[in-house]
Amino acid sequence: MKARTAAVYCMYDGKDISADLAGFLKSFSVREVLSGEADSAEITLEDREELWQGGWMPDRGAIMTVTLGVGDWEASGDNRTLPLGKFEVDEITNTGPPNEAKIKLISIPNSSNLRSVEKTRAWEKVKLSQIIKDVADGAGMESYYDADDDPIQERAEQSEQTDLSFLQKLCKDAGLALKVTDEKIVVFDIAKYEQADPVMEIWKNQVLSFDCRTTIHDIYKACHVKYKHSQKDELIEYTFTDPKRKEGQTLQVNEKVDSLEAAEKLAKKKLHEKNLEEVSVSLTMMGNFALLASNTVQLHGWHNYDGKYLITRSTHDIGNGYTTKIELRRVIDGY
Repeated sequence: MKARTAAVYCMYDGKDISADLAGFLKSFSVREVLSGEADSAEITLEDREELWQGGWMPDRGAIMTVTLGVGDWEASGDNRTLPLGKFEVDEITNTGPPNEAKIKLISIPNSSNLRSVEKTRAWEKVKLSQIIKDVADGAGMESYYDADDDPIQERAEQSEQTDLSFLQKLCKDAGLALKVTDEKIVVFDIAKYEQADPVMEIWKNQVLSFDCRTTIHDIYKACHVKYKHSQKDELIEYTFTDPKRKEGQTLQVNEKVDSLEAAEKLAKKKLHEKNLEEVSVSLTMMGNFALLASNTVQLHGWHNYDGKYLITRSTHDIGNGYTTKIELRRVIDGY
């Protein structure tokens, strides 16, 4: 199997330094995630002339815009460039001998204060999307809300929390996912992404290595929502049961709901959230731009592990050729 080769194209504070990198590049790795963490990248450079610990050392906090490109790409349907977006220079390490420099990049800039400044403030009777927009505006970023539900927050209080930790909790409570990438705060419904058509089919004989896992720990058959509505003086209860499961425990949820319909929706979301990690697979194969977090793929040749999967993490490595490692979890069908 012939290794695919790729190149790194980089703009540094608006200046193209791709040629400067190419002469010293030993390896490049970028890791992008579905939600909950920042995307990150690492550039490893040969530094015999000590340029990267001297006059060429990048400034911490500088912005790099990174793109991957490939040569001799024979597979049809794949783009020849993959824009990875903007990253901040987070850490620089110089070691030796032989002299080497590592530049670590992160997708959430410190300059935005999203992950470094604790704040106290509150919102009342406002939609979740508006809170996301307010925080993004304050950080000098854009917001993108990609979910059908936009729940009204009766009161959302940020108490000595960073913007990032506050938003992550809000979104988790609403059954939504959050990601910060390319100077945008993105909120989305994972179930919506699961419904998308697979970007490709992967057969067992195509991969370089794999690891499959299934667990029963913290996996549930049903979810029971129970809430005593004080204003309506009404007990609202609903139980949703996964019709494909013959046995298992029932998840108990006591959260505010205003109707039976809302209780049903919450039960399905909470059960979906709990059962996400029941079946997971990680695999490494020749590099492919289609293998990005939030895309789905169809696996064949793994027997009980065959099926449709969502990519939750994707790592693209350039060094000895170009490879992609993806972490997947099986799509939950029906709720």
